Amino acid sequence: MQVPLFLCIGFMIAVLYLDLVFDVSALPYRHAKGPLPDHIVEPIATYYRYVTRNPYLLMFVMAIATISIIAELVYGLAPAWKGYVSLVLMGLAMVVGVARVIPTAERLAKGTVEAEQRARMVHSMFPSHIFLLITILLLAAVQLSWTFE
Repeated sequence: MQVPLFLCIGFMIAVLYLDLVFDVSALPYRHAKGPLPDHIVEPIATYYRYVTRNPYLLMFVMAIATISIIAELVYGLAPAWKGYVSLVLMGLAMVVGVARVIPTAERLAKGTVEAEQRARMVHSMFPSHIFLLITILLLAAVQLSWTFE
């Protein structure tokens, strides 16, 4: 079950990397008053327009990762505590992604919000993406830790 799980973890890290590239492009304007420059907002909105058009791939990847962790627990392929820690980490990532990141990305993609609100939305994504990256990296560390025992 580890091969599909690590493929899923790798995919999620790659998606977060792309998200963070756009977040970092907006960081110099974090404390500026008013809207973000168009050369910053437009690529972000375009990226989210493509990503949110078909979010089912990411949902599928998250579901496969969760199923792999549950299978590890059910079939005793990992120590129980590490399986439960992995499940909690995956659950946290899914909740933050579904509750905060995806709705904000969809609103940014539509482009129907005012420029100043778009700036706040872009800046609000950075902490969520950092949290998700830490969570997924911890998941990978937990999974790797029992691989080498």
